[in-house]
Amino acid sequence: MKKSLIILAAAICFAACNQNEPDHSEEQKTNFAAAKYFEALGTNNVPMENFSLDSVRVEAVVTSDTTLDICLYQISFSPKMPVTIDMVIPHVTYTRTDNELKLSADNIAPTMGGKPFDKYTITQLNGYITPDSIVFTNNYGTYSDCSYRGAVTQFK
Repeated sequence: MKKSLIILAAAICFAACNQNEPDHSEEQKTNFAAAKYFEALGTNNVPMENFSLDSVRVEAVVTSDTTLDICLYQISFSPKMPVTIDMVIPHVTYTRTDNELKLSADNIAPTMGGKPFDKYTITQLNGYITPDSIVFTNNYGTYSDCSYRGAVTQFK
């Protein structure tokens, strides 16, 4: 009897594990199409300094029907930089489809601590946000051809 119960329990577990998980891709697509907040963890690259910084957290927050703010946390541009900084790139223009937000901006002074930081004026920002990633390239002041690539950890 005990052996039969063990076999029955194993069979139930096996059957439950083999059932197909429901496909939430349509639900995810709908949620992404309406999302106003995106978070990613990734790498910031500064080719001019031959410098990459991993584990940079980025948030993109929709502020209007056509703009969003990109917040970069604990970022630096050079191994010589003695501290990391939190920086906001405000008023980035976007266009939205069901699966993507296309990003662009030019001549935007980022803010640090709520104050403009003209030394790192953002130029030629281009990129995108998908349900899987946040990717953009830009110039930070004299640091050209910088890029960020991160895996989306959440959107809502």
